[in-house]
Amino acid sequence: MPLFKARSLVHLAALGLLGAVAATSIAHDEDWRKLADKLPAFNGPIVQGKDAQLLMDQRASFTSSNVTLQAWIPLNNFQGNPASGNDCWGYVSPSGREYAIMGVSNGYNFVEVTNPTSPVIVGFIAGPESLWHDIKIIGDRAYGVSEAGSGIQVIDLSDIDNGNVVHVTDKVQAGHSTTHNIVANPDSGFLYLSGGNISNGGLVAVSTTNPDNPTIVGAWSDMYVHDAQVVSYTSGPMAGKEIAYCASGFNGGFSSPGIRVVDVTNKNNMQTIATVQWPNAGYSHQCWLSEDRQLLYVNDELDEMNGLVSTTTTHVIDVSNPANPSLLGTFTTGLPSIDHNLYTKGNFIYEANYRSGLRVFDATDPINPTEIAFFDTFPGSDSPNFNGAWSVYPYLPSGTIIVSDLERGLFILDVTNDTTQRLDLQFVGSIPPNIDPAAPTPITIQITETNVTLDPASVLMTVTTNNGTPADILMTSIGSNQFTADLPPSNCFDELSFFVAAQTTLGNQFTSSTENTAVITGFNNILVDNFETNAGWSVQDIAISGGSWQRGTPNGLGDRGDPTSDADGSGNCWITENGPGNTDVDGGPTRLLSPTFDLAGQSRVVVSFAAWFTNDDGDGDRLDVHVSNNNGASWTQAMSIAGSNWSQQQFLLDDFVTLNSQIRVRFSATDNPNDSVTEAGIDDFRLTAQLCTAPPNCPADLNGDGVLDVLDFFAFIVFFNAGDPAADLDNNGSIDVLDFFTFITLFSAGCP
Repeated sequence: MPLFKARSLVHLAALGLLGAVAATSIAHDEDWRKLADKLPAFNGPIVQGKDAQLLMDQRASFTSSNVTLQAWIPLNNFQGNPASGNDCWGYVSPSGREYAIMGVSNGYNFVEVTNPTSPVIVGFIAGPESLWHDIKIIGDRAYGVSEAGSGIQVIDLSDIDNGNVVHVTDKVQAGHSTTHNIVANPDSGFLYLSGGNISNGGLVAVSTTNPDNPTIVGAWSDMYVHDAQVVSYTSGPMAGKEIAYCASGFNGGFSSPGIRVVDVTNKNNMQTIATVQWPNAGYSHQCWLSEDRQLLYVNDELDEMNGLVSTTTTHVIDVSNPANPSLLGTFTTGLPSIDHNLYTKGNFIYEANYRSGLRVFDATDPINPTEIAFFDTFPGSDSPNFNGAWSVYPYLPSGTIIVSDLERGLFILDVTNDTTQRLDLQFVGSIPPNIDPAAPTPITIQITETNVTLDPASVLMTVTTNNGTPADILMTSIGSNQFTADLPPSNCFDELSFFVAAQTTLGNQFTSSTENTAVITGFNNILVDNFETNAGWSVQDIAISGGSWQRGTPNGLGDRGDPTSDADGSGNCWITENGPGNTDVDGGPTRLLSPTFDLAGQSRVVVSFAAWFTNDDGDGDRLDVHVSNNNGASWTQAMSIAGSNWSQQQFLLDDFVTLNSQIRVRFSATDNPNDSVTEAGIDDFRLTAQLCTAPPNCPADLNGDGVLDVLDFFAFIVFFNAGDPAADLDNNGSIDVLDFFTFITLFSAGCP
């Protein structure tokens, strides 16, 4: 079996993660990759617009541009404390009240978002435990499916305004039980199942003539369909026909990925009318038409992860004649994350891109869309991993946007004004990663107006030091809609985060990205080990039958979660049982122990390394990192790494142990119980001391030029006449003649 151990399939099936297996391929989705990257659910309170300070703090936690966080519901607030989130959709009741539907690992939550700053969870329908759920609407019925069974779950929303969401039935029929996605065409009244356990995983048509008894009436079974959009044409070359655009491929979607255009008008005789593919295809995941149905935008989910492209790449296909589609080009965010689900509304494209969150594009030039807004729901680094934003729903009439996130739940966002009337806030120049202590660091922002007028008195920089209380600093105009302010003087090793907010004259607020810096003046590399030779590392195995740590150049095939190259390009790394085939960790832990490091007299030592860890069933196995300051007699856990391809990791050693001459570091990889494919690697290990030299204390140097001279007298007079606290040199809270005498004394004493 190329992707799993046989026991892994049994284990996943028992968890309901693979669904029933009929005559179709079982490895039909990128399942093991998502499970390998799975992180624990984030727990926290519901953040609402009425909680002004909490909302402000959370806005600062997520990088964004031209998007306003209205509210956020972390996963633990949903019934049953679900382990993960998945798809989302929306519903508008006949009264006009708006609802978000949030899929989670144990079912579906229904949230009223009519007031987007004060969401209310009004209902929950349980579903089988699964990472994958999908739901769509026809009329006042919601239809849900999952990879763990229950067929089609029918949910009555006719009385949702009174808080009544009713589970009607689980319709299991014709051998159908599991499904990856469900598609709705409200114009025809048909549902379509895709990636199910019947009909070769193809597109299965379901009639909703009786809305509480959805009935299978036909199928297109030429190949696996991961997702689709199905529309009814009333004009053009396909007038009178119902056409499906299928993200599809053979062998579970992995072979010959592309878009198949299928005429599904006759449910008993669905016909392929065209195929279109693209270079460097990895996995055809999802597609959506432009509103005029002239273009199709396509997400390839594995081209970024497999290294086929270097940045998030969305494909643009001409479907003005659906029977003769052609590839026009691509567009990108310039980031390395994976694109997942996108939808179009008007001239805008809303795309959920896992670790880079929601991305909004202006498609006025539909072949070359331009990114104009974003809200990143994943605070970690952008990388081609399966974490963060799963989907987006942009069709609520109010313009409220909802985004579902794997680890962090439901985000309720305001993008409407941002796409048509907005302020763009961009920092001028690069943000220094490190700054000097006690010295002002100027920050400049450029603000661009689009169909709005900036209120220049509203431009504030919010600075948070060491995760403390945010402080607002009014920025000063320097002309041409540029504003500047200094980061406040800070102490050595302080960590600062900051963002800029500005309002229009109508009171609408927009924010910049959140940036970070630290008060560090230099670094000292104590150790750099690229593992080209063994500098004293050792291996300790406990209850392990395979997969022990080895040093060498990776020679696996990459098909079982193992790396195919080292991280730093030097050649060698430490890896769990280096080789192709069934060479992963069995049992364990297998421990990689460093030699003893003499760090006596050192301080602020950062341990950094490149780490690889994959685990195909997400059952809690981790790559654990421990440290010791007694030569390994006892250990303290420093971090635990879940699913990740080669990624840079670091921690401050001083946070866990007192530095001395007996420091050791240990990496432990485990598959215990032995029920999954687990691979680990370590490379580019470094010990680096952070340095910071504070300037001498010279309180009479009032102009800050490092020299005591007549200019400091002039500076004192200016401060004194302005009543500036800088003139309160005796620190008694008032500015008077005593401060003048204090200044003379300090000036005469000179600088150290």
